[in-house]
Amino acid sequence: MDTGSIATMAGNPLDKGRLIWMAKATVPLTFVHTSELAAYLAAAVDAEADNGKRVDIGWDRPVSMREVADLMGNRAGKKIKVRAVPSAVTRAAGATVGRYVAESRRQEQLFGPVPTAEDALARYTDELGTAQHR
Repeated sequence: MDTGSIATMAGNPLDKGRLIWMAKATVPLTFVHTSELAAYLAAAVDAEADNGKRVDIGWDRPVSMREVADLMGNRAGKKIKVRAVPSAVTRAAGATVGRYVAESRRQEQLFGPVPTAEDALARYTDELGTAQHR
């Protein structure tokens, strides 16, 4: 979510009032915040899991970029629009425009409650707000 999907592509969305997205803004995807992913990686060292078994990591549900913008905007108290780059352009640039939805049951079994989209986006929005005021 935070390492290029949104923040670095077109500047801070709280400053700009918009998110630039390299796919359809209405397609629900499963996202993960980098700090959450790092915590899962560290916890995986001690997790009781079979070697070589896949564990999907994500939020409690897939969300569309429009929903991301609405949740962030509500948290920040401002309107955030989504500008979607047409899929023909993203394919020509070599970007992946497929869908990804994590199956988070195993994540919850190994690491505890899965973050909600609302909680993760609240933390991310607060981080962007702090960066905005530096």
